[in-house]
Amino acid sequence: MDDVIEKIKKETDVFTKAKLIRFLLTEKNFRVIDLAKKLSITSSYLCHLNRLNNLPEIIVDGFYSKLVDVSHLFLISRVKDEKKLMEIYEKILSENLTIRQTEELIRAVIYQIHDKGAFFTDVEKADLISRSERKFPGLKVELKQTRIKTNLNLEIKGNLENSSKLAKEVLAKLSD
Repeated sequence: MDDVIEKIKKETDVFTKAKLIRFLLTEKNFRVIDLAKKLSITSSYLCHLNRLNNLPEIIVDGFYSKLVDVSHLFLISRVKDEKKLMEIYEKILSENLTIRQTEELIRAVIYQIHDKGAFFTDVEKADLISRSERKFPGLKVELKQTRIKTNLNLEIKGNLENSSKLAKEVLAKLSD
């Protein structure tokens, strides 16, 4: 086992590395987290490498022909549907997509979400939170945004009588 792990550490070819990782995960029943620690890499990166084993040969050839780089491979390997995968690969090649453009395309395919709009600025976010907390004393507001969702968390501390009363007041204002 240790010799395979050392071979993975020294290997420069991502597909050879991916095959060795797959061998240890499937044949030797290593857990992802344990193997990642032994390789001194994150479990996320290990999973990226392992997914490369699922790519069609034409995409592997495209990598060796320098038509796409490894970052493209990590992104497109997230797509499970082979037909969509090939459509994305062809689009990367025909439109010479950057990593960022490829990431947006993959997100659109996987989550059916397209990058439109903009994040709240720090000033907008701070203003929204402070106005909400001033209007409803006892309310703690938290706002987090990613490219695929916005999470608005409202927290009310206190006993049930007070927190229920404030929650009803906030919800009533939201439904106006």
